[in-house]
Amino acid sequence: MYNPKLIAQAEPFETEEGCLSLTGTRPTTRYRRITVRYQDESWRERTERFSGYTAEIIQHEIDHCAGIVI
Repeated sequence: MYNPKLIAQAEPFETEEGCLSLTGTRPTTRYRRITVRYQDESWRERTERFSGYTAEIIQHEIDHCAGIVI
């Protein structure tokens, strides 16, 4: 997933996350369902929907791309 961008999100919830970059956990808001536009390994544009834990992980990693460390 290259150059991911969240283009839609639904069902916000409060959670705590840890990160390998920092010790401990921190509170954050995530969304249970997201839609992401990105480029695949062949640089083709894709749009996909994700939910649950997969959506949470993708949001965490997109934050890293934006310089946000949770």
